[in-house]
Amino acid sequence: MKQRRGPILVVGLVLSIAFVALSLRHVDLHGLGDALGHSHWWPWYVLAPTIYLAGHVVRGVRCRTILRPHCDLNLITATNCTVIGYGANNLLPARMGEFVRAYVLGRQAGVPVSLALAITFLERILDGLTITGILLVAGLFAPLPDWGRELRWAAGLVFASATIAVALITAARPFVLRVAQLVTARLPLALDRRITAILNRAFGATDCLRDPILTIKIVALSLTVWIVEGGMFLVVLPAFDLPMNPLWAAMALSVTNLGILIPSSPGYIGPFHYFCMQALQIFGVPADTALGYAIMVHLLYYVPITIWGVGALTAYGVSLGTAAQTVPAPALAVATENEVLR
Repeated sequence: MKQRRGPILVVGLVLSIAFVALSLRHVDLHGLGDALGHSHWWPWYVLAPTIYLAGHVVRGVRCRTILRPHCDLNLITATNCTVIGYGANNLLPARMGEFVRAYVLGRQAGVPVSLALAITFLERILDGLTITGILLVAGLFAPLPDWGRELRWAAGLVFASATIAVALITAARPFVLRVAQLVTARLPLALDRRITAILNRAFGATDCLRDPILTIKIVALSLTVWIVEGGMFLVVLPAFDLPMNPLWAAMALSVTNLGILIPSSPGYIGPFHYFCMQALQIFGVPADTALGYAIMVHLLYYVPITIWGVGALTAYGVSLGTAAQTVPAPALAVATENEVLR
């Protein structure tokens, strides 16, 4: 396992260092220090994490709504499982936190880990589509530079393709399973059956989309999640004597969250700061101030969600290392569900 993670760690670390260097390229360190030192912490640095954590309660509501066809998970557990994923992503490379979340969600909800992982994948598609939509709308009111337009179209292509795949599974699940069986037919019979069974359970993540009412609720919750999170970006602006402009916050929110899809070190150090400051510089914000803003937004989300996530893991009696090593693998396709469920 460690050997397989080695290249991922190296690539993520190299990219993080590269983006840190890019972020500092045109920044005067004395100016950066002044921007951070003269920022107004009250009430903005209290409001920002409060708003961000409230957004995760909304994510918890969405998680339990998606799970509704399979189980009735209470809001506290759904929220904790969601937070665990984000907290673990801040400590593990290559978004391994998603696997930690799947492990814990499977245990707490009593569902197969393949289904828990597929639910996470569905949520990321919903998030990606929402963020891309926010960037598209923001781009109507602010001129995007070349890199911004390229980011918009690349994100749109990726998430539109994923949406088509989800729609196909939702509308024609038996057909998709038959195609999958044709692909796996050359494998040993036991492995073929196991892969088919796991795929069938994973496709259950789209069961919620068969109910129009649930679908509308899930889409509305996804939009609410990012409106609330945009509030965090919004309230940090006046801490640096910048206007509390929703357009600026929407641009920073969308560009930053699409930018951190790039592999990096745990916590997205480097890409987060680079893309966040680039978003503000679209509006003429000086590099020193823009980077100071990015640093504080990152800290204000990183610290509280990591503490909450680690605390929830401890409360559930789960080791971060154990959860991270149990699920990820090509081994997911051959492992028994009993390995990841109580």
